[in-house]
Amino acid sequence: MLFEDKKLQLESVDELIQCPILSVEPFSLMLAPVYVLMKLNKKLVSVKAPLDFFTREELDRLKSHEVFYMPKFAVASLRFQTAARVVQNILSVKQGKMAPAPYELSGETFAVMGPLWGKQVQIEPFFMCVFAEELCSPLKAETMLWARENAVVRHDHALLLSGSLVFVALHLGWLNLVELNQFRHYVYEKTVAGESWESPKSELELIVCELNDIFSSNTSLSVLNLKAFNSEWSKKLSSRLERLIHINTNKLYESVSIYGEEGFAS
Repeated sequence: MLFEDKKLQLESVDELIQCPILSVEPFSLMLAPVYVLMKLNKKLVSVKAPLDFFTREELDRLKSHEVFYMPKFAVASLRFQTAARVVQNILSVKQGKMAPAPYELSGETFAVMGPLWGKQVQIEPFFMCVFAEELCSPLKAETMLWARENAVVRHDHALLLSGSLVFVALHLGWLNLVELNQFRHYVYEKTVAGESWESPKSELELIVCELNDIFSSNTSLSVLNLKAFNSEWSKKLSSRLERLIHINTNKLYESVSIYGEEGFAS
């Protein structure tokens, strides 16, 4: 996936989202291209691409600018962050005699995540990554730094693939937050290390392998793409998505995309 470095004119500054630099945490993934306003020469300068992150040193160096600017498209990711926080709360319910049954948790989780698929019932890996970033514990800073400096393409791919796995796993009824975190870290670290996932040795790796095939052509996850496979997980997820086509919970929003005139990918 290639992110475009779009030039923004100063006249557009009032239309951009402002984010106080002091509110940004080190190693948090960016939801869109990030710009700073150079007041002396009156230019908006790109300082980070989507899915990149700031170190503490970078934030300290830029804090004199006070705010970062992002295109309005970043708002599209907020629904995924909000849904992730709700799912996190659902899955964090204490276990015990009064704990919900697994099917109840699964139903509640699907009710929250269903609308994210949008009217076209499809979703791109970028937004699944945004969801997983909000749901899960942070990835290891040292691994992310190494990957950004030595394997930036694998870094981006690893973020998309590991995030998509978490998103899909929730739909398949894998509702243990500890395990979901482990899955994400495992897939990210293996992918940046060079794993191609062509020879899966477990159900988990089979899902990663087939997701990898789907995303290799920069496409969305959809019923049509899932039906290209004959695996149990793809059949189960396809069945759940077909239910969405016949109910109204996903009809409020269009299925968002990082491509096109409003997006930032090519």
